[in-house]
Amino acid sequence: MHKQLQRGFTLLEVMVVLAIIGGLLAMATLSSGDRQAQDQTTQFAHHLSALFAAYRQEAVFQNIDLGVAMDEQTLQLLSFQDVNSQEFSANKTREELDKLSKNPWQPYSGSLKSQLEAPEHVFIALTVEGQQVDFDSLLDEDDGAKPALMFLSSDEYTPYQLTLTHDSDDHFQVMIHGDGFGAPLIKVETYED
Repeated sequence: MHKQLQRGFTLLEVMVVLAIIGGLLAMATLSSGDRQAQDQTTQFAHHLSALFAAYRQEAVFQNIDLGVAMDEQTLQLLSFQDVNSQEFSANKTREELDKLSKNPWQPYSGSLKSQLEAPEHVFIALTVEGQQVDFDSLLDEDDGAKPALMFLSSDEYTPYQLTLTHDSDDHFQVMIHGDGFGAPLIKVETYED
C-alpha cells in the first residue's frame, strides 16, 4: 500500500494570503470613502439647486427681492426692505430706518427656510463675474449681512458659479453654474493623481 502525503498550507503562505486580502479590502474601503465624499457633496449641490429654485419662485410670487448671504459653510436668506416704501417705513422708529438705510438687506421672515448649513466637511466658494467673492467683505457685525447672490422679483438672478469641495478628498469638485435666467447646471469634475 502506498501512503499518500497530505500537504497543508504553511504559516507563511497563510500570512501572505491574509496580507493580500487585507490590502484589497483597504483599497476597497478607500475607494468607497472617496465615493462617499463625492456623493455627499453632489447631494448637497442638488439640495442647493432646489433651494435656489424655491428662492426664485418666492421672489416672483411675493414680488420681493431676495438675497443670499454666505460664507464657506452657511447660507442665510435675506429680503430687501425699501426704506422709501410706506409699507416698510410705516411702523419703524427713526433708529430702525437709519439702520435700514445703511443696509436694506434684512433676515428673511417668510415661509421658506431662512438658513442652511453645509454638511460638516463640505465647503463653498463663489465666483461672480469671474471674480471669487470674499465672504468676509459681505458679513458686517454692525450693519448686518449683505447678499452675495440676489433673486429678483423680475425672475432674474445673479449669474454665479458655486464650487463645492470636500476636505477629505481633493480628487473632485462639484460646480453649480447659474446664468442669471435659466435653471442652474450641476457638473462634477474629477482629478487623477
